[in-house]
Amino acid sequence: MFLVILGILDIIVGVVLGLATGNPFLGSSIVFGFGIIWILKGLFSIFSSMASGFYFDILGVMDLFTGIFLLLATNGIVFGFFLYLGILMVLKGLYSFVMGWIS
Repeated sequence: MFLVILGILDIIVGVVLGLATGNPFLGSSIVFGFGIIWILKGLFSIFSSMASGFYFDILGVMDLFTGIFLLLATNGIVFGFFLYLGILMVLKGLYSFVMGWIS
């Protein structure tokens, strides 16, 4: 059930990051909070996978960059590739949602 919730949150964050491409969220405390949480989530994923001997955690790196880019979007700094990372986050969220629902 926890993976389902994380999948839904990944979908929400992916949509927010994709929307930030056209309209930066200047000063939005909710988007800023999501950015901080996703940076922490990415760091936790990277460090826990390193501790288990897996040094190629793409999903953790994607969470880390998503958090950083959300923080940039709250300061008005946006790039065109935010949309593509948002799409990847939505796909990651759908995968997590389905895997959490199946197991």
